[in-house]
Amino acid sequence: MIPKNLAFVFFIAITMSGCASVSSSSVPEVALSEQTIGPIFITQTELPPEVEYEVIGQVKANARKGYDSVATLYPLLAKEARKIGANAVIGVYGGRTVSAFSWASPYTGGMAVKVKNTDSLRSLEGKFF
Repeated sequence: MIPKNLAFVFFIAITMSGCASVSSSSVPEVALSEQTIGPIFITQTELPPEVEYEVIGQVKANARKGYDSVATLYPLLAKEARKIGANAVIGVYGGRTVSAFSWASPYTGGMAVKVKNTDSLRSLEGKFF
């Protein structure tokens, strides 16, 4: 009887682990002291030529279930950017895809960058997360 209960608990644990949203980046996390603290600027556009920045790498986020909007994943995208030392994500894209628990789960991604003068972002179209 116990092996059946254990198998059931294992099945539920595996099933539930697929329900969370996930994020990733194309570069490894930096040391805690080099991670970004504070808001991350997110925009679907590119930055103007007068804004100086360094490209860090790609960041992505997706939901494994649900039908929320792509914008609901922006805080997760910002969290991933912080981990790699970026303070902005530009050229953000997104859409929907089939997942294990949904026919149209949202996904998003963009280029994580480190802007040298963050005051230059205040006048641009985008949001801070």
